[in-house]
Amino acid sequence: MDRKVYKIFYLNWKTLIIILFLLYLIAVISVTFIVRETMVLRTPKNRGVILQPFREFEAMMNGAHFFWFKQIFLNVLLFVPFGILLPMISRRFKNPAITVAAGCLFSGTIEIMQYITGRGLTEVDDVITNTIGAAVGVVIYKIISSVYRVMIQI
Repeated sequence: MDRKVYKIFYLNWKTLIIILFLLYLIAVISVTFIVRETMVLRTPKNRGVILQPFREFEAMMNGAHFFWFKQIFLNVLLFVPFGILLPMISRRFKNPAITVAAGCLFSGTIEIMQYITGRGLTEVDDVITNTIGAAVGVVIYKIISSVYRVMIQI
């Protein structure tokens, strides 16, 4: 492939990935803040905070399995695109530990902002499951990128 054509293709691809990542971030912020149905009105005096780690996992094992499975699964799924797209944007995030740490930091920021604004429920479990989702995304990215490299070499 001609170098000029490759460069144009690469820049267009990178731009597309950046736009997808920005749309993803907007969607996450929308889901966690804007489109928020809360059964309990949260005020500065009445904040919903659960700091017990693995509470949802424990509840899933002891009771309403499907409800808690759905909660955990959706929190993991929410951050899978984070782990896939971020390494595509910057070389710095090709390191899985840095990408997972960024996912943890982003999730923690969301939880802190939910606490400050009183929107949603601030939970340690959300940070844990979102971080797992970012790690799953990184694994998927690594698989896709290794298959892609093999396909290019053939």
